[in-house]
Amino acid sequence: MSTELNKRIQEFLDTFELVFDIDWDYTKSRILDEDFISEEGTFIDPVKGEHFTGGKGDNWGNRSSLLAAYRELRAFAISEGLYDPDDAPWS
Repeated sequence: MSTELNKRIQEFLDTFELVFDIDWDYTKSRILDEDFISEEGTFIDPVKGEHFTGGKGDNWGNRSSLLAAYRELRAFAISEGLYDPDDAPWS
């Protein structure tokens, strides 16, 4: 496995476990907060068109780190031909 892919997978898995295991109580409280995710939003994109990654308006640092790692891994996988979003079952 390439060093770049290994680095991105490590970062994604570390931040995923941080958000969805170690910080689960806080994660659950934020997900259930109706003011955090708009009606049209999702966990990855809580307010359509506004990508919070640790900047103004996002005080949930671990989620920001997870999203940054997700976006890095996804972009790398696409650029290396490891992932094609057009082949996803929902596409």
